Amino acid sequence: MDQQRLDIFDLKRIKINKSKAELEQAGKQLQKEVSSEELSTFVPVHRDPVAAIEQTEAKMIPELLPLRHQRMLASRFAFFRGTAELMEQDLKRQHQSNMPIVICGDAHVNNFGFYASPERKLLFGLNDFDEARIGNWESDLKRLLVSIELAGEENGFDKDDLHKLLELTTKTYRHAIKNANKLPLSAVFYYSFEIHDMIDNIHKLGDGEAPEQMEKVLQNIIKKSQHSNSEEIIRKMGTINDRGQLIFRDNPPRAKHLSDEEHQAVVDGYEQYRENVRQDIKVYLANFHITDIIRYSVGVGSFGTRCFLILLTGIDGSHLVLQVKEAMPLRYNLLSLKVQQAIDNGLIAGRRIVTAQRVLQSTSDPFLASTKFGDRSYYVRQFRDMKESIKIDKLDFDSYQLYCQTCAFCLAMSHAQSPTSPMLRGYLRHQKLLDEGLTDWALRYTDQVDRDYQAFKKHIEK
Repeated sequence: MDQQRLDIFDLKRIKINKSKAELEQAGKQLQKEVSSEELSTFVPVHRDPVAAIEQTEAKMIPELLPLRHQRMLASRFAFFRGTAELMEQDLKRQHQSNMPIVICGDAHVNNFGFYASPERKLLFGLNDFDEARIGNWESDLKRLLVSIELAGEENGFDKDDLHKLLELTTKTYRHAIKNANKLPLSAVFYYSFEIHDMIDNIHKLGDGEAPEQMEKVLQNIIKKSQHSNSEEIIRKMGTINDRGQLIFRDNPPRAKHLSDEEHQAVVDGYEQYRENVRQDIKVYLANFHITDIIRYSVGVGSFGTRCFLILLTGIDGSHLVLQVKEAMPLRYNLLSLKVQQAIDNGLIAGRRIVTAQRVLQSTSDPFLASTKFGDRSYYVRQFRDMKESIKIDKLDFDSYQLYCQTCAFCLAMSHAQSPTSPMLRGYLRHQKLLDEGLTDWALRYTDQVDRDYQAFKKHIEK
């Protein structure tokens, strides 16, 4: 069993020597073994949420934990975002479809957003892969549904409206899987969700007109994304030191410069990263040299992990900012692994995340690659290059509904990249009852999140 945990991203598990028709039939058989009713049945969980959180945080930077807790206590949804380990632990106790699919592992509504293709088109899709693994499709969908409920309640939306939205989200996911299954393999592989196609794709699902507010939001994102680049980052975060050099501005504890030893470790990691990137990127990076490095923490769940920004200056004086982000061992098995197994798991985490991102995103950052230094695994990518997100707390209900449907559609298209996805189509065929069943499951789990949040809040306020 322990070896299975270490091999949870063994891509051989999704290489099944069967035809599409045979895979669909296998999915139908799984439906008989684990029915939709079982998959929708909430199995109560009994564990100490605070102990699990503390075990995860034991691997993080101590001085950042107070800020991390502050972010988590902002709301139940913020707490949910910061504690993926709790739901991962709980999903193991639920009925599972046992269908190997490359999944995101943390597909909540704030982990979707816009990013640039190499052709500088603005695409929408999943944008966080730290928990990616080969797992059960319903784990992603259940996490998406719970996040929709939590964020929707936070927005003050009507309970009945949210209930219908949860059902519609599962319906959208099912229909998208059905549509993807009709496409040739090449069409699925090359599929991209460009911003101008975003509304049209939802319309194809037959779910009504796009609200006016969403149109305005998308137009604003298009404008903002044109200014989201390394030069803008330097304008906001840079300063000139007493030697006249351009460096990052300190803002401890979130942003701070490193000791000489830490600085050199990151430099060594960068050199190894350059050996792992595509050859054209390796040649391009030869135009740049390192100007500065800073530790810079981001997010909620990732806040407290090791994350650095590298400022590169080109031979023409232009700049490139790369983010070096610690790749943690999967929280899915972190709480149950022995120390040495967790270390072994962690040393390959960067490669796992990079591979998953390339599979689940329609196109990925060309600078994306993994590295290692200081006995830890990392992945490297451009920092904020045309990356934008929709502020869901600013949406009216109609726009929120459209956004959630879009997330469900993108999630299904990401799952369709796995060779085993016809099994998913076979399992979901004629399973409308999942729409209501998974909604009930999500509402039950939302109550669990509330109990965990209150327990954590009580612990911190002691």
